[in-house]
Amino acid sequence: MIIKTPTRNVLAIKNSLNAKNENNLFVNPETYSHDWTVSGATISVVSDVYVHPLQYSFKIQPLDDITPIVISLDDIQPSDNSLNGSRAQFHCQVRANVEASVSVTVVNVLSGQSKSHNQQIPINNWTGCWSPVIDVGLNNLSVAPLQFEVSITISNHGGQVFYLSTPILMNELGFTLNTFVANMRKFVPSFIYDKDKIQEYPNYPFAKLLYVLTNAADKSTVLYRRFYEYLSSEISVRNEDADFRYSELINPEYVDIDYVDWLSQFNGTPLYRSVTSSASTEAIQNVEDSITWQLKNAYFGRNAGTLEAIKECTKQVLGGEKIVLVFPGGQFFRINVYTLLSETPGVSQNGDTSPEVVAIIEKTKPMGFVLNHEAYDELPLILDDPTYGLLNTAPLA
Repeated sequence: MIIKTPTRNVLAIKNSLNAKNENNLFVNPETYSHDWTVSGATISVVSDVYVHPLQYSFKIQPLDDITPIVISLDDIQPSDNSLNGSRAQFHCQVRANVEASVSVTVVNVLSGQSKSHNQQIPINNWTGCWSPVIDVGLNNLSVAPLQFEVSITISNHGGQVFYLSTPILMNELGFTLNTFVANMRKFVPSFIYDKDKIQEYPNYPFAKLLYVLTNAADKSTVLYRRFYEYLSSEISVRNEDADFRYSELINPEYVDIDYVDWLSQFNGTPLYRSVTSSASTEAIQNVEDSITWQLKNAYFGRNAGTLEAIKECTKQVLGGEKIVLVFPGGQFFRINVYTLLSETPGVSQNGDTSPEVVAIIEKTKPMGFVLNHEAYDELPLILDDPTYGLLNTAPLA
């Protein structure tokens, strides 16, 4: 299946010169790590000269007055297939206090196709420099991943310092997925679109302008369709259980990862993506499954403190058949939780306490109660236990 997304930079965050890393934390420009290489100059990352405050710039110092500078990025492998079957184009911004020639080359490694574009840049202005559009073609990505190379050659620089920022390799046709651009075709004469199509540097200038002006509105339109794609009256009885009828905003099974924290408000507690025990072990093994479980059951929030909550939370860290006995005793306001030794992490002998079990049930215990956990090879028969104390109903361990 081909998945085409709207315009997106397929370069890795560090190679895009983003000021923030994957964890949304600012990176020190002096220790910034990237994969770009340079010949004929020295290169460093700076934050005091920029196009956008959230993107750093390369400061490029020529080694002499004559030798052309070549800045390269090889082995570019997009993390998704948004470029497959489409067209790619590279952009960046360059600035210097001298007029110079800039040539940008992009290479499709799989096909061996290479294209270059040359231009003159003015003095002391950030100027857009770009490559020609290069066809990617439809590739079998299971055989070989998409791979690109980009190089920027600066000549006639006179030994002056250059700055480069906002490097972008993108799906050049991503703008066509914008709802407003697609609808434009229905309401403007065809010759306008045809004329727009044959323009160069940039391609499709009118359609891309419309894309830029309506980008935020398009995102809102896409979200609205995902949240309210069908009214109840529009869904037939035979499709009432189909996946597509559920909102990606409020249903725990289908909610987009961007909205899980918003949805957790209705459980009365933040989501736990990590529950670390006293032994520094992690109680949550599969974060994605745990988030869905938390949203559906609210055992850490509005449904906390119940016998069911204690049992179900304990089962989250158990293996096997997940046998859990919960009963009061020993002292006032004490709740005992017993599990099987063979199903419980972090235990080895009868009577041991699992740090993982304690960590997760602490999130749901009733206020003022003390929880006690013990694991055994065998569990006693406790008559009247709602699950395991009913004869001929539940298997006895």
